[in-house]
Amino acid sequence: MLMRQFARSALCRLATAWPAAPTTPARPELLLIRPDHLGDVLFLLPGLERLRRMLPEFWVALMVGPWSHPIVARDPHVDEILTFPFPGFTRERPPNPLAPYLELRRLASRLRRRAPLAAVILRDDHWWGAWLARAAGIPIRIGADHPAVRPHLTHPVRLTRSHWVERNCELLDATARLLGGRPPATAVDPRCAPLRWYPWPDAQLEARRLLDEAGAGGSYAVIHPGAGVPVKRWPAQRWIAVGHQLVADGLQVVLTGGPDERELVETIRQGIGEGAVSLAARTTLPVLAEVLRGARLVIGPDAGPLHLAVAVGTPTLHLFGPSQPEHYGPWGDHRKHRVLE
Repeated sequence: MLMRQFARSALCRLATAWPAAPTTPARPELLLIRPDHLGDVLFLLPGLERLRRMLPEFWVALMVGPWSHPIVARDPHVDEILTFPFPGFTRERPPNPLAPYLELRRLASRLRRRAPLAAVILRDDHWWGAWLARAAGIPIRIGADHPAVRPHLTHPVRLTRSHWVERNCELLDATARLLGGRPPATAVDPRCAPLRWYPWPDAQLEARRLLDEAGAGGSYAVIHPGAGVPVKRWPAQRWIAVGHQLVADGLQVVLTGGPDERELVETIRQGIGEGAVSLAARTTLPVLAEVLRGARLVIGPDAGPLHLAVAVGTPTLHLFGPSQPEHYGPWGDHRKHRVLE
């Protein structure tokens, strides 16, 4: 691990010393780079809506991982979606230590041919994306004033707000000012800049079919017990206790999760017994959004599906630890979306 970190640090220092000739943009194109997963990408959508109003004449291209494509594919405030399996975010080990840098070189060559006028690195510590923008010769490179990315930027921005929806808006407001736009005077809060989800055709019908097939015909609550990292997960026995109480209160329990969470979900379903059904690994993201929309309540740890539930307007209860709710908590009415730490 230490050798890998040392090698990466040495390569980054070499990159900052290596000249990258700037391109000549053919049109006012703005490239936004966001490598993350569900929750972090949902936190970007209020800022995209705000940016579109500030820079209507710009072609806005958003680069995300293929895992995030369904989140943004129907967003009307973006002109083009580019997908790339960002190293470090695929949740797979690279085939060799040099693979991320070889991929960077190939992608930089493709971006150089596009010649965007500006790029925004939307994750504060994403040195790989910042290096990519520099290697592609993008003349204006904007990102958070973070030591890992600062050497590759032309315009580091000092972010002062706490929540990542606010910080995304802060960064995109700074971008708009640099490119001739005028940020609105309105404050960034969940009322004027809510989380968004843009429904997919037929997803609601498919959600209803899955629920009926599973036997969830009445009022139901969703428990989503999984999280991207094990440290955020709650013990299965405690979810079983919650499920028993929900069933006693007259609600069916619908358990959701991804393919790698099937075993956990099945353990909880069996522990709850009658009144609980599993949709683990049976929903696409658009269909999951409609399952969450139909629920009376969604409960789970700090994970993307809880933020998706906020976006579709369903009341939520988020279990936080060790991440900080002031940075990653539910972006919505605190009376409707609660946090337990």
